[in-house]
Order: sequence, then C-alpha cells, then structure tokens
Amino acid sequence: MLTQNHPSKSSIWLLLDSRCGGGIESHVLQLARGLNKYQQQVCVVFIKDYGQHPLRCALKAAGIETFSLDGNIISLWRALQRHKPTIIHSHGYKAALYARLVLACSHSKLVSTYHAGEQSRGLLRFYCWLDRHSARWSQQVFAVSPQIAAQLPDNTQLIDNFVDMPAAISQLPTRNRGQIAFVGRLSHEKGPDLFLRMAVLYPRQQFHIYGCGPMSAVLSELAPQNVHFHGYVNDMSDIWPRIGLLVMPSRQEGLPMAALEAMSRGIPVLATRVGALDQVIANDQNGWLVEPEKPFALARCLHTWLTMKQRQRLVFQQAARQQIAQRFSSDIAIPKLIQAYRSLDGVRSSA
Repeated sequence: MLTQNHPSKSSIWLLLDSRCGGGIESHVLQLARGLNKYQQQVCVVFIKDYGQHPLRCALKAAGIETFSLDGNIISLWRALQRHKPTIIHSHGYKAALYARLVLACSHSKLVSTYHAGEQSRGLLRFYCWLDRHSARWSQQVFAVSPQIAAQLPDNTQLIDNFVDMPAAISQLPTRNRGQIAFVGRLSHEKGPDLFLRMAVLYPRQQFHIYGCGPMSAVLSELAPQNVHFHGYVNDMSDIWPRIGLLVMPSRQEGLPMAALEAMSRGIPVLATRVGALDQVIANDQNGWLVEPEKPFALARCLHTWLTMKQRQRLVFQQAARQQIAQRFSSDIAIPKLIQAYRSLDGVRSSA
C-alpha cells in the first residue's frame, strides 16, 4: 500500500525510515532540494507512514515528490518493479537493509550514506552491525566522517555533509541574537548533561535546549534555573536568528548538520573534538574545539565568547560562514553526487 503521491518519472529515490526530524532528515532535505535545483528527477520515499512528518511538509513546500510504503519489504519490491528508478540512495540502517534485500532482483543501483557515529545498544546494535557488514552489497558507499568510514568496506568514500547558504550575516535579524544553545537529541552520545554542567558554572547566563530524547526527564530534574527547555522544534528557521553560540558537547558524532546549519548563518560553534567536527571548526578562528568530557574546558571557551568585543565576534561569525560557503555548501556537494550517480548508471557526467 502506497500513500501520498505516487512517483512519476523520478530516476533518483532517497529512501529512509523516519518517525520525526533529525540529522538524517535534515541531510535528506538538503540533498533533495539540491538535486531538484540541478534538475534531477528526485523522489523521497518513506518506508512507513508514521503520520504527519516535518520532513514531508518541507519537501512538499519545496515542490519535491514524496510517497510512503506500508513498512513491509514486499511493498518496496513491488514499487521498484513498477517504477524502476535508476538510483536508490538509502539513509539509515533499515532503509539500507531493505534495499539490499530487494535490489538483487532489480536493475536499480544502490547508494548508501552512513551518518551516525555513535554506538547503539540492544537489538538496534545488531541491526547496525548487519548494516555495516552488508555495505559491500551497495554499489556506492559514503560516510560523513573518517571514524564512520573505518567501520565500513575499503571502497567507502568520504563525503561532506552540506547545507544551502542562507542570507548573509548583515541581512539576518540581530534582535535577541544572544542565546547560548544546545540543539539536538537529548541522548548520552550528544552530551546534554555536559551542557548542564557548564550552565551551572554561569548562573547569571541563560542557556537554551532545543530537542528531546531519552534523557529529557532526568535532564529536566537536574537542570539549574538558568536552563530553558524548548522541546523538539520542527522548523528551526525562526530559532537560529536568536542563537549567538551553538554548543555541541558530544561524546560521539559524524558530521552534525546542526553545526553546518549554524555556521552557515554566522553562528560560531563550541564543540568537542569528535567525529569530523575538526573538519569544519577551526579552533579559535570560527569556533572552539575541546576534548570530550571536559565541561570546564567548555566553560573556559564560553568565557572567551562572553568577553569578546562585538568586532571580534563579527570576525568569528564571518569566518564560520565562509568555511561553509567554501567547502560545505550544496553548490559544491551536489554536482559531485550527480557525477557519482551517473557513473553508476554508466552515463558520462557533464555536471
């Protein structure tokens, strides 16, 4: 059973299983928009319809085709037999495993991108293990950080996450743009507890958390009064202009979309040196990097930011934005991906 719009002539399917928004969903949105901008026939396929979804709403607003399966692998096989897309680009372990099982009987080529750097637990850990060890069945494998690539086949290719470049700094609203914020899933690997420990050291400053997750309840109990919880936000476009500094005290990462989205808007990032964050943050130039599990080191860097003059802050803001424009923008990444797609299809690329 299919819901939403049926794919028409889309030659590229972006396949994922998703209940809500997150880093993978942000990546898929940026990828779909970029492919559409470069006049590629793209459709985003949800393995199961979990109800109203922020990604589907954003895709619809961008004029990008979507449809949903019923969660059964047979429905994916039938959809492939009927519509015969040229490329299936999977995101997440379930989408990748489903695609590998059914594409043996299909002419479609499979591309798989690995986003997550954290270690899973329980049954999910087994699925992630199976996903990694079956990666060789994909015709092309991408990873967003060297740490993730090290767990995958030797032919894995590193690929940077990317974002559209929003309005220039001078065009962004400056009113109330001073929040010190955490944006992401409230789970152990993201380090929101370290964000709280840093906030305790600055009782006169206000700290803001955007996101939800398994640690939500315990964090709410432990948080000092200067920490404000805003919950999960479907669309951050109205929130980013309020943020002056993004803090990412992660224990494990790939290349988080939140960092790219913030820096593209001229928001410096204070983060731990994990995953590929050192590829985007130049320490003490467009942000700060500290070693994991070091809340006092985070606090020292925060002090540097708080005591900066406005002119110094502007230098950091411009440097953050320039880094994204030069390496992590959609206009740099999308032509490379199109070329990879075409090489799999045996078509010489003119991108």
